Amino acid sequence: MKKKTKSPPILCVQICEAKENKMFSEEQRAGVRFLRYNQHVPCAACGKKARIHWTMLYQFKAGDMNRNHFELQFYPQSFAPLTPVCGDHPLVPDWPKKGKNK
Repeated sequence: MKKKTKSPPILCVQICEAKENKMFSEEQRAGVRFLRYNQHVPCAACGKKARIHWTMLYQFKAGDMNRNHFELQFYPQSFAPLTPVCGDHPLVPDWPKKGKNK
């Protein structure tokens, strides 16, 4: 008789649209999504595990507060759309740089 192996649990995610917020424009709000998982997953920026993360629908950068200087610093790498990032990191779109007009 074969020994039964336990299969890993299935990872499920619910993608929720951000609600209206007077602090953000409609364009900013429209690009943000909240991700609710059925189990803890790591943040792509810091590795902290949580069930609720947030993301953007387009390529973005995640920031972190420099506690020594009270200034916002962004990680050098960009994240792909729908990458899970915990709520400790502000997100900004990483739009392509426009060339100089001659």
